[in-house]
Amino acid sequence: MQYKVEAEGFESQQVAVESAGVVTAAKILLNGQPAPKGKKRGEFLLTRDDGQEVVAKFGANFLDQVPAIIIDGKKINLVEPLKWYQWVWAGWPIALVFVGGAIGAVLGVIATSINVRLFRSEMTAVTQYILVAVISGLAVILYLVIALLIQSLF
Repeated sequence: MQYKVEAEGFESQQVAVESAGVVTAAKILLNGQPAPKGKKRGEFLLTRDDGQEVVAKFGANFLDQVPAIIIDGKKINLVEPLKWYQWVWAGWPIALVFVGGAIGAVLGVIATSINVRLFRSEMTAVTQYILVAVISGLAVILYLVIALLIQSLF
């Protein structure tokens, strides 16, 4: 998915971010073309309308597939951040780490990542909350099934 970036100094150009896919990294696009790499890892060079080159890089958004972008030191959120209650609703499967160790942690992180993607989708809010509850419940059930299988082996 592409997100248009409203950045100061780029009024006559199109700056966009293409979110990461399953096997591809997120990209910064300038006028539809991938931005050239910068000097440091993770940096990109963008040329403003006045001809000055500025550095752009991605800002971290924990477990959120839509990164923030930092252009010339100014952070720009591409989408509205999730509300605290959405993070709680989406992130409670991470609590599996406390009862399920490594298996619980893996399942919790995967479920939380899927849940955040669901909250970023175009579905209605009711559908989002229902699906997030289903995914979280499935993570717990899958953990219990795996734990029982492991226990039965020993």
